[in-house]
Amino acid sequence: MRGLSTRATRLTVVKWLTVTVGLGALGRIVAALLVPAAVDPFLLHGWLLLVIALTVSNWFLFPLSFSATMSAVAMMTTLWVLTASHGLPLIWMDSLALMTLNGMAGMRQHKFRRRWHRLKQQVGDVDEGVTVKTQEVHMSQQSHQALQRKLAKYQHLHTLAEQLVRLVDVDAVARLAVEQAFALIGKSDVCLLFLVDATRQTLALHASQRAEGVAVIRTKLGDQFDHHVLRSQRPLLVNDIRRDFRFTASASSERPISSVIACPIVIGETVEGVLRLDSAQPKAYTQDDLRFLDIFLDLVNTALANARLFAQTQQLAITDGLTELYRRQPFLEQLGREVARATRSREPLAVVLLDIDHFKRYNDTYGHSAGDLILKHVASVVRKTVPPDGLCARYGGEEFAILLPKASRTQGMEVADRIRQSVEAHVRPIGNGSHESVTVSLGVAAFPDDATSDLELIRRSDQRLYQAKHAGRNQVCAA
Repeated sequence: MRGLSTRATRLTVVKWLTVTVGLGALGRIVAALLVPAAVDPFLLHGWLLLVIALTVSNWFLFPLSFSATMSAVAMMTTLWVLTASHGLPLIWMDSLALMTLNGMAGMRQHKFRRRWHRLKQQVGDVDEGVTVKTQEVHMSQQSHQALQRKLAKYQHLHTLAEQLVRLVDVDAVARLAVEQAFALIGKSDVCLLFLVDATRQTLALHASQRAEGVAVIRTKLGDQFDHHVLRSQRPLLVNDIRRDFRFTASASSERPISSVIACPIVIGETVEGVLRLDSAQPKAYTQDDLRFLDIFLDLVNTALANARLFAQTQQLAITDGLTELYRRQPFLEQLGREVARATRSREPLAVVLLDIDHFKRYNDTYGHSAGDLILKHVASVVRKTVPPDGLCARYGGEEFAILLPKASRTQGMEVADRIRQSVEAHVRPIGNGSHESVTVSLGVAAFPDDATSDLELIRRSDQRLYQAKHAGRNQVCAA
């Protein structure tokens, strides 16, 4: 850059020097012509040669317009000199030389200028091509980077799939899904996962993730976006809520929302929930984000289905298929835990054992299907009568066990007698049209009055159950 600046300075000095000398020579010739004394032709010849040289040089140093003007001035001065010298041959030669050399220099410069313009145009075309190629390279680099980011996302899905396979709890799957969706999609203020509450048939917030500074999520039942996805059973992409006629911007008053992306959670063929992300910035999400979220949810849907299946399997393992009450072993395990808790807190605990009177006779008389129906009806009465914190189980055959935390012996007797009365009033061996009632006998034992261990409580309540049987059945024995 410094060398170019020095050359430009030198060229400027040469230009000014050429103009100055040329004008000086012309001025000298004019001054000589204006003097009335005789003019020396050889001196004029010398000055004209200098003018010829300088005007020819102008064609290579200055623009065409300036060079043509200087040549015209020199030509007029030469004609004046030719007239003043009365047509001296030497001056004629100078005039012809001036015209010839300036004409040749002008034509050459004109050709050079045309070539120069063509070359500049070609250089401009090349520059434009270079600019286009540079933009293409830049766009290719951007596309390559975008593809690399996509590849990294999809590679991360493989790791995520391995993590989801190991999870067997619905809550754990929901938490991981929200965390990963929030991190992988990005650009979001909030990520929410809703599951359908089977009891109330409404959406219920199961897991959430929010950016720093975003207010706590208060909407636990979903809003217009979640309900829209649940109804349509299709993914949703909203670039700007203010320009989407399907939604009302004022309805989302909890926090500012402009962009929304959401997909339904489908287990089997049923929509079981919604995963949704939103942002206060308009046009925060793209179709690529929606496609990725849809693929991501395929993994989550499978994991949720597996977790629910595992929970159902666990439930089947601890509950009786006929009565839907706990099985014997889970009941005994819970009894042990409750006895330990009652020992620490010094609170009472009651255990009730129930046996259906003459159950073998019902089976023999009405058949095993009728016997199964009696078991289901008795289980239903027990379930409805026992307090919410109690635990009911089918202990074996026609026997049922009931655990009543924080209940004394008297309270246990009251619950047992309500069960006895309700069974006698509502359970019939072959339906409500029968006049014969099903009756039960019950034995009650309490902690710590009757026993201080779980097995001893079972043994004492079993003894009292058989006392009730021997005393005539259809009664409660607690002592």
